[in-house]
Amino acid sequence: MKKAIKNTLAVSAGAVAVAGAAIAVPYAVTAWGDSTYLETGVAGSHRTLYKLADINDGKLGDKITFNSITDVAETGNEVDFTSAQEAGADGLAVNPHGNWEGGNVEVEDGKEYVVRLYVHNNSPKGIAGTSTGTKVAISGIGASKTNAKGKQEVEVNGFIESDNATPKEYWDYVRFYSNTSFHLDYVYGSAMIYNHGATGTTDPISAAEIESKSGEELKALLNSHTVTGKPLGDDIVLKTKADGTLDGQLIGFDALDGNVPGCYEYSSYITIRVKAVFDAPYTVEKKVRKVGTKEWSEVVDAEIGEQVEFQIEYNNTGTETQDNVMIRDILPGNLKYVPGTTKLYNMNYPNWATLTPDGDIVTRGVNIGSYLGSPDGKNGGNAFIRFTAEVVDTDLACGENFIYNWGQASYANTLTEDSAMVRTNKVCTPDTPKPNPTPTPDVPTTDTPSSLPNTGPMAVTGGVIATGSVVTAAGYFLASRKQLR
Repeated sequence: MKKAIKNTLAVSAGAVAVAGAAIAVPYAVTAWGDSTYLETGVAGSHRTLYKLADINDGKLGDKITFNSITDVAETGNEVDFTSAQEAGADGLAVNPHGNWEGGNVEVEDGKEYVVRLYVHNNSPKGIAGTSTGTKVAISGIGASKTNAKGKQEVEVNGFIESDNATPKEYWDYVRFYSNTSFHLDYVYGSAMIYNHGATGTTDPISAAEIESKSGEELKALLNSHTVTGKPLGDDIVLKTKADGTLDGQLIGFDALDGNVPGCYEYSSYITIRVKAVFDAPYTVEKKVRKVGTKEWSEVVDAEIGEQVEFQIEYNNTGTETQDNVMIRDILPGNLKYVPGTTKLYNMNYPNWATLTPDGDIVTRGVNIGSYLGSPDGKNGGNAFIRFTAEVVDTDLACGENFIYNWGQASYANTLTEDSAMVRTNKVCTPDTPKPNPTPTPDVPTTDTPSSLPNTGPMAVTGGVIATGSVVTAAGYFLASRKQLR
């Protein structure tokens, strides 16, 4: 049996050099749990916790369990495995070797934060103690709620799941808070995994090679390889089961197959980024449907060449009139605007008005006028913008593609956005090899030498959504905000 030596991803030279996969410290706040009480029927029960000496003394036996060691300084108390830290301009944690907050994080408007999960199969038996069907998931990203202290709070939960572990599910949370109502946006494409295997670095070591080493040889092997991290995919926050619950993302060491061997050298860090956005006194909701259908949704299936219709709904949720409201759509490359299809519906245009100049909705944006507030913030003015786009193949990959389209509203130097998605499948066939042509001898030859209408309850004034305000538009996905609002 291998000893659970503390030379691991958390303390190896390769790992600590990588932001987002670095040393943690023990946390003061306890926010963890697991499925023990569900599996045993004993109310209030939780998994057995161990000290490192217990593992080395064989007290775990053949059992596979996750994040149950409480006294390793380099990784902290493993039950507190979800933490966060402010992100720098490069998208990495600003102080990866310093304190990762596992309790409460006060947010600032517009700032991004790295959320990190630590995943450690505590079995000391290496490949013989492999966890199967291992998944991770992160939930709770969305709108803030008022907590018991009167603060606005978003609780982000990290989950670990395994088919053959005891217990099978583990969770822990980190809370983001502010005095101002806000929401967290998931930064689309930001999920990363860090470990010594092929799934977590461009300089990998195989599980078999690690298994063949021990002691100083193992330590030297781990320290001779750099942990660079690799993209993990957005299933960690987006993928759901048939019943609508979060499904999560398979992880692993040699492959993303759910197989995680036991012991520290196979542990992983998982990171995502979220952006804190203080709420403006208006809302934006984006929907999509195929042309010719009636039901609106957040996701629609369409084939290349088919047309889809998008709808952007704006609502004034404040008490004051909002003037010069701008609406813009960030149309991605694989969606092509269909000319003449932009229409506006509001109190002044109950039969829909076609907007000109045509196409401004997907370029500089359109000014839809002014909208009254209401005393309670619930009955203010609103408007709907609709337009049609065609699914085209600009740079689609073979297989299933997810095309995210963002709608934005801008008012008084604030901007709010929401997305809808088109899912399309590109079928690719292998290229048929062509025979080489029979060469022919060279034969000598002789050289032969319109105006924009009123688009709101008040007259439209000129205006464009500033370029600087939409630079990051394509990067954010409101993973759960729509369900919470």
